[in-house]
Amino acid sequence: MAGNKGRGRAAYTFNIEAVGFSKGEKLPDVVLKPPPLFPDTDYKPVPLKTGEGEEYMLALKQELRETMKRMPYFIETPEERQDIERYSKRYM
Repeated sequence: MAGNKGRGRAAYTFNIEAVGFSKGEKLPDVVLKPPPLFPDTDYKPVPLKTGEGEEYMLALKQELRETMKRMPYFIETPEERQDIERYSKRYM
């Protein structure tokens, strides 16, 4: 009844060869189990360097952070205040 006006025809909207399959090729099987929570770690992280040089650089970094926080140009983020003051919070 609908006629043959191009509706419902089976046509691909993208190039299948670009995805890696050719026409008539069998698609991979469906995986019915979830992936593992944590992937296997084949490569272990490199251990941190320790020594006087690294400790000195860490102390310099911490001192720089504290100095920057004490400068008059350091802007702290203001606390977010609600427009409506709650009755229950007034007496806490």
